[in-house]
Amino acid sequence: MACRCKYFIKILEKCCCCVSLRLGALLVGCIFLTWFFYLTVGSAFAMECIFPNEYQRDVKEGYGPPAALKTTMVFSFFGFLTAGMVCLGVHNNNELMFIPFLVLVPLYIIVHILAMVLYKFVWSVVFIFVLTIIILIYCWCVIWSYYVELRFAYDEDLPPPTSFRIRTR
Repeated sequence: MACRCKYFIKILEKCCCCVSLRLGALLVGCIFLTWFFYLTVGSAFAMECIFPNEYQRDVKEGYGPPAALKTTMVFSFFGFLTAGMVCLGVHNNNELMFIPFLVLVPLYIIVHILAMVLYKFVWSVVFIFVLTIIILIYCWCVIWSYYVELRFAYDEDLPPPTSFRIRTR
């Protein structure tokens, strides 16, 4: 038995709200792809159209450039790329395409926790951040489960190892 987490995979297959882990991973990838695309385009639109003069204000006046929009756009762009890689990985059954998503989701969770600590304590923001962290953890578990399922998919089809014996007639 190469994979020690088969029971975890079976649990996620039942609570994935999908027919299979493959469809669940594809849905997660497509939903995040759309979400990060809207965040990237929306923050770029806000930087260019809604707040066009924010970057031209003098720092001496006490107005520095707003970092939130630029940071959102950069994080969303990398999220857009990793979600696209998840979709391609599911389509091609390539588990290596899931690694950027599996690495960046814990970083996104840490960024959300830091944002909760740094910003004012507003109940609606805390609720949205906690809900986002729970969704990120669930999606990470679904993608990780499908990653493990693909990684060890062919181990059961292999014949068991045989000992070396000398055959005699």
